[in-house]
Amino acid sequence: MLQREKVIAMSRLAIEEKKAPRLGFIHRQYWFNDYLTTEMWKAFFAITICFALVVLLGLIAFGDSWTVRYHLSDVLQLSGRLLWIYLGVLGLGVLLCALSHVWLYKQACRRQERLQAQLRVLKRLYALEDAIERLKEQEGAN
Repeated sequence: MLQREKVIAMSRLAIEEKKAPRLGFIHRQYWFNDYLTTEMWKAFFAITICFALVVLLGLIAFGDSWTVRYHLSDVLQLSGRLLWIYLGVLGLGVLLCALSHVWLYKQACRRQERLQAQLRVLKRLYALEDAIERLKEQEGAN
């Protein structure tokens, strides 16, 4: 009877480990603030680089027409608008990144709790099996 329960517990544990391997980062002892800060810095640099590339490609594509049609004041006004657009995109991107990674971290914590509960069940089953074996040895010795 214990063997069947042990097999069931070990199977559940293996299925849980295979189900979401990308949520295994919690095993590496990440603290929530460290994890979230790292991901937000990654998002900041990714958004900044993408925005700079888009602006650079726009300058390359339309650079000749800007030099002919627009004056310095127009370019300064455009750069002010681009700065506000960048700040808006950056704020929205970092906010979405923070929300998604908070959700991922909480999901990984719930997964970790489930794994620990299954390991506790397995530990109890092994302890019970060891106790039964010791009782059998004691009965055999008497």
